[in-house]
Amino acid sequence: MVSKYAEGFKRLHVLSRPNNLVTSYVGCINGLLKDFKNDLILAVQQSPGVSEREQLRSLIDEIPEDDVSEYLEEAASCAEAGYLRAAIVLGWCAAIDRVQKKLLAAGLETFNKASADMKKQKSGRFKRFNKDFAVTTLSELQEVFDNDLLWVLEGMGLIDSNEGDRLRSLFQYRNQSAHPGSAPIGEAHAIAFFNDLIEIILTGSAFALP
Repeated sequence: MVSKYAEGFKRLHVLSRPNNLVTSYVGCINGLLKDFKNDLILAVQQSPGVSEREQLRSLIDEIPEDDVSEYLEEAASCAEAGYLRAAIVLGWCAAIDRVQKKLLAAGLETFNKASADMKKQKSGRFKRFNKDFAVTTLSELQEVFDNDLLWVLEGMGLIDSNEGDRLRSLFQYRNQSAHPGSAPIGEAHAIAFFNDLIEIILTGSAFALP
């Protein structure tokens, strides 16, 4: 099937050059369109396909078992039951849990130093960052606001600026899911959310645990 249409479009490309007859060009188009719906469109429409919830489950199932936290398992259960807002909130919790474990493993003094260095900057991306952390325990780290945490991760080089912007966008999904509002949260939103979260944080090499 691919070969059939590839040859047809190759001929169409040749006929589009100067000095070819319009009738030949139109004839080639008509030949391509003759069985197009039956060959391609109908075949797709009649295929069973994969539901968006199944896509979401498969995304989570790709994560190594040792890396699946209780938060993420609960998020998957909520998504399968159709509770997408709850799934997104719990998914975000799973990502922050991983980040906190990574920072503990790396040493909290590294986190503190990065925040202090960022605060000193008078120009560039971190010029408006004005917080200086001195956390020494997990409990203290858990009190750091998620948005501030994302900025320091960027300052530490664990994520780049594009990843930082994407994660802040995902954080907005989390906030919109956790608080009443009119912004829609559908299955496509949940799939995009988990796809990015899994790739950047949950399976990202920068956040691999020892």
